[in-house]
Amino acid sequence: MNYLPFRIWLLVSIALAISAVMVRLVWEATISRPVSSMVIIALCILVTLGVYALILCLTIRPSLKKLRSMPIRICGTIIITAALIGGIIHYIRFVPSPEAASPLSVVIATLLLLAGISAYPLALLVIWRKGRKS
Repeated sequence: MNYLPFRIWLLVSIALAISAVMVRLVWEATISRPVSSMVIIALCILVTLGVYALILCLTIRPSLKKLRSMPIRICGTIIITAALIGGIIHYIRFVPSPEAASPLSVVIATLLLLAGISAYPLALLVIWRKGRKS
């Protein structure tokens, strides 16, 4: 990973993919939507930009010390919190909608939500307790 052209190539590839996601999210935000949809879109944009910022930071100068730094831990916490909040809002809006007509879709959505809720404390434990040990 110390080969600079490889890192630049990786960043360009990720930037193109993230750009496509951001264009789609901004396009979705320009359509008149209820406030809860706009919150989900804003949270998705925040998570996408946060993930890209972390990837950019860690690809340019990779180091374990930087990964354990306070700004990275705070950014990681914000990202996973925003993702969980977006998932909960999406679940609350999805279950009563006509798209959830199949009982299997509700089961899948419930399992995914429960997985996110159970993984959240584990992620915080890893970020805050294990992350500060050098």
